[in-house]
Formats: sequence, C-alpha cells, structure tokens
Amino acid sequence: MQAKKIEVNSNLQETVKHGSLDFPMAIYTDKFNLFKDGYIRWHWHKEIQFSYSLYDRIVVFIGDEKIILSEGEGIMINSNVLHQIKPYNNSNCMMFSIDFDSTLICERDSLIEKKYLTPVIENSNLKYIVLKPSIPWQKIILNYLEKTFTLSNEKVYGYELEMKNYLSIIWLNLIREVKEELKNDMHQVSNDDERVKLAMHYIEKHYNDDISLYNISIAANISKSECCRSFKRILNITPFEYLMEYRVSKASQLLLKSNKAISTIALDVGFNGISYFGKVFKKYRNCTPSEYRNKYK
Repeated sequence: MQAKKIEVNSNLQETVKHGSLDFPMAIYTDKFNLFKDGYIRWHWHKEIQFSYSLYDRIVVFIGDEKIILSEGEGIMINSNVLHQIKPYNNSNCMMFSIDFDSTLICERDSLIEKKYLTPVIENSNLKYIVLKPSIPWQKIILNYLEKTFTLSNEKVYGYELEMKNYLSIIWLNLIREVKEELKNDMHQVSNDDERVKLAMHYIEKHYNDDISLYNISIAANISKSECCRSFKRILNITPFEYLMEYRVSKASQLLLKSNKAISTIALDVGFNGISYFGKVFKKYRNCTPSEYRNKYK
C-alpha cells in the first residue's frame, strides 16, 4: 500500500497530474505514518477530490474551518480549494482519495458541463461537502466511493468504464442535493484565497531570508493587518506561523537528504540560532532535529 507524496509548486498548486490525459482520475491510499511530515500540507489542485476515512479519525482544514471525519465518513473538496489534512490523534489513521478532472464525466463545453459541473466547480461559496452515512443521499455517495476504491484495487476487466459510471452516479446524487444552493448563490467572490496564495508564494521563495510581516503583506498587495486577517480566515494561522512551519518542513528534508551539521541547516532555512531552531522544530515535529534525523534517516 503506497501513500501519495504531495509535491507543490511555488503557488501551492499540486504538481502531480492525477491520472492521465486519456483517463484523468487517480485513487490514492494515504497512510499518514508514511508521510515524512506526518500530514498532507496546504495545497490545491484543479481536480475535484473525494476523500474517505478508512481507519480512525482525520482532520481536514479548509479556510478557518476544521472538519473532523470519523471512520466511514467522507468529504468532497471542490476544485482550486486550499486544503490541508492531518491525523486527529492517531498517526496510523488511513484514508483514500479520488481525484478527477471534470472531463472524465463529460466533454468540455458540453451541455452537461455547463449545466451540471461548472455551476458547482465555479461556486466560490461551495468549497466542500461533508458526507455522513447517517444521511441517506450521502450514504449512497459513500457506498459508490467504496465501490470505486475496491475496483481500483481489483482491476477487473472493464473497471475503468465502471469507475467512470460510478463517478457519474456520485455526481448526480450530489448535484440533486445542492441544486437549490447553486440557484441561491450570489457569486460573492472573496479575494482572500488569491491574497494568501501570493503571500505563501513569497514565503516559499524567500523562507531562508530575514523576511518580515511587512515583506509578506507587500507581496500580497495588502496591509499587514489585512494580511494577518486573510491568513486567519483561510488557513486559521498567522503568516509567521506558516513561515515557521515551512522552514521546519524544509529543515526536515535537509536533515534526511544531507549530512550537514544541524547548526548549518538551521541557518540554511532562515533561523538565526540553533537554540530557537530546536525549540520551533520540536513544536512542529514533537522531537528534536537530531532525534528526527536518527529516527527517519
């Protein structure tokens, strides 16, 4: 069983192409104890995602919302939505995710796309839908997600066609329930997503420099106070917290990929002193840099 590794570009967009051009759908089994960071970092992709908790609870972060999924529950994450997924309290938790491009259901510019896909994908207020087995229409979707996951592992003859059919049934059940919500959509577009993506881009390009909140806010074309509010609304953390978390992530990679001294790595990722580096690293990894290196290298 192989876990998906999340690789993102400087705009936090996932760079992995889900599926192939002739079959744009991919299914992943994610075991969180196989991730070097222990969780799936903030990212986004144009594909729609359905995730299903297979074992124990997981937490999905979307904006300032924290969605806890118990075993047997799922979530639909809309196209281009920033999200992060972590274990709730058990690193052995496990889920599967189905990522697909809308072209798998229908062709571009078709009536089906215009009537049943675009209104959902381009709805800025519909970022996600939680799926619980206690609600009949959601249980139907969860059952078909399970069937699709099983098919992807068994790969019986014609499984691609059957998975495509299941996906159409899943989407049909979903749009029938949200159609009224789509009609009432006032198309209120928030600039927060774009602002935060610009700021994250700047942080990930300059994380090893001596950057300040002023630098980050200028990159996002907003004031320092608005920059903090935008981060809180979208990621539920401050720009500084995101910077620290990102520096620790880069340090974790260097600890495993190089034999550099820990003090050198601390400087390489933007920390001025090894003492402070050790304190921040332990906050995010629950161990010291040397313990992390010994455990995973």
